[in-house]
Amino acid sequence: MNYFTKWSLLFSLPVLLITGQVSDAAESDAKSSAKQLSEEELLAAARQIDIRIKKIYDKKNAEQPADASDSVLLRRSFLLAVGRIPTVEEARVYLESDDPNKRVLLVRYLMNSKGYESHMSNWLIDMLRVREKFENRFTAAPYMDWVRQAVADNKPYNELTRELLSAEGALWENGAVGYYIRDKGMPLDNLSNTMRLFLGTRMECAQCHDDPFNDWERMDFFRLAAFTDGQEEINRDVYNSVWKNVRAETELRSPTYNLYDFIGNNIYYPTLSGLGKGRIKLPRDYQYNDGDPGEMIAARTPKDHSFAKSLKMSDRKDAEDGRKNFAEWVTDPQNDRYVTTITNRMWKRIVGTGLYEPVDEYIDPREHTSPELTRYLKDLMQDLNYDLRAFQQILMLTRVYAFASSEHELMPGEKPIFDGRKIDRMSAEQYWDSLVTMVAGNPDKLPTRGKTKYVKYGKAKLDMKTIQNEIIAIKDPKELKKYGDKLLERVQSGETAGSKPKSMEKMEKDMSMEMMSNTNNGGALKGVARASELSSPAPNGHVLQMFGQSDRLLLDSAIKEANTTQVLSMMNGAVEQLVVANRNAHIYELSEGSVKDRIRALFYGILSRAPSESEMQLMETEVEERDKKGYQNIVSALVNSREFIFVP
Repeated sequence: MNYFTKWSLLFSLPVLLITGQVSDAAESDAKSSAKQLSEEELLAAARQIDIRIKKIYDKKNAEQPADASDSVLLRRSFLLAVGRIPTVEEARVYLESDDPNKRVLLVRYLMNSKGYESHMSNWLIDMLRVREKFENRFTAAPYMDWVRQAVADNKPYNELTRELLSAEGALWENGAVGYYIRDKGMPLDNLSNTMRLFLGTRMECAQCHDDPFNDWERMDFFRLAAFTDGQEEINRDVYNSVWKNVRAETELRSPTYNLYDFIGNNIYYPTLSGLGKGRIKLPRDYQYNDGDPGEMIAARTPKDHSFAKSLKMSDRKDAEDGRKNFAEWVTDPQNDRYVTTITNRMWKRIVGTGLYEPVDEYIDPREHTSPELTRYLKDLMQDLNYDLRAFQQILMLTRVYAFASSEHELMPGEKPIFDGRKIDRMSAEQYWDSLVTMVAGNPDKLPTRGKTKYVKYGKAKLDMKTIQNEIIAIKDPKELKKYGDKLLERVQSGETAGSKPKSMEKMEKDMSMEMMSNTNNGGALKGVARASELSSPAPNGHVLQMFGQSDRLLLDSAIKEANTTQVLSMMNGAVEQLVVANRNAHIYELSEGSVKDRIRALFYGILSRAPSESEMQLMETEVEERDKKGYQNIVSALVNSREFIFVP
């Protein structure tokens, strides 16, 4: 069996993919991108990048670094593209092949897999700080579903940005409104995060005072805030009228009280009206001569060449399109901060070192190591219609990506020359998903959380999209009360006659269990599933939490530093139980044949390489002396090694 046939059979890829024609997945991707490049065009773009990298070295009269080994490139590609190590089978096929085209096939396989969607979802969920519940402690599932679907659809990044920043309506109808609901009551903090995330512009200081380290003034911040001011819940006054009477006339935690409390938190709270007034009042503590406390000012974008053309709204009357105008300005093709920021985020994600650092503090491209390289990358991003999948695929086909790992650390003020990825610890998600791979094999075949459509209330199953749309359309408090009373009858009719209605605590538990059954989420070590399928963030005590997963409260808040809890988990805790002591783990099932074959399989499945001659001798001695226990000791030693937990 030749290499092409083995590869296609092993990874269940259509033979069409191997012969150069697109697969169903690739055809699907083509529909979601305005410009779908052929593989030849992807490779041509990669060569253009490498030409510009070579110019950097030629200018310095230096030689380019050597290429990474097959095993390093294999492991690096899996961890960066799909967020896990390769399985024994995947490693064996790649490492034992002498096909010169195998790297192109590998990248194609990874970037068209469900694993890419899972890993990219982790990244976007982290950037957007998506949590399972909003601040009112009720579900944010539709927002989570929207983000995950955007990744699955390969939605162009500029389109995704516009939809988030201009979102309106009801959460269960349009999950994108979760972007603002996530920061409900904190619109100024939301704006700070928006500027940092999408435009690489830190304006947190200007929220309270002129920034002493940058050119941003407090007036600049509030003029931007005016675009998004005026966010309200849809027809909340109707609900407030009914809720006031319910609280006055019913007992605390009675069935009626609980239902209307549920309606307020799950129906009205996750809605958004008001597309931005375009005006805002300066705060009472405003302290500068360019405005007075309480003064109404108009929305206006900063006048800086790095932004798009300055945009101003009227200060005489409220508008209805402030957020829409803001979204268009942020994503304007002439907004250099927007395209440069996402280009740099993707470059650092794949190549390892940003065009500038940190990635969320914009630096004029004219000051980069190679303005020509940055210019080409920005143009490429826009030519691809902000197709992040295709952009990353191109980067993975470059030689600069394939440079051997580098130990060179940049000094303050030193510009990068992209001399190889710096060895870095796995993220919590990469570490967990690699453990899952060793336990279950290819994790893409495991159950996924799916979409959430229903919430269980008592014994009733509520279609939240339908109910939310019906309720927020009601404009008469009497009609809302009538609707609510009928809904209560529906809920109670599912219970045993004569039984007492469930307490709110029990109802919330039921809703939680319903979510769990819909998502196949086993929780902390109760089930083996990818990090993207578990709670966001993971609960305390979970491996993800112990290894530094972001709490989704602040941007870029994940932690990669080692700690004692991690060591205990690896040696005697969850990791030991999940992998090392689990005789049913995939890693053991795949290690068959002679002692040498089994040891080689363990190395393939854990370190993504074959053992050296000295390592093989050492491991053979271990197995000879301890038999089956010897294999467990080998797994323990490899999983707990520095080589395992670092991305080369």
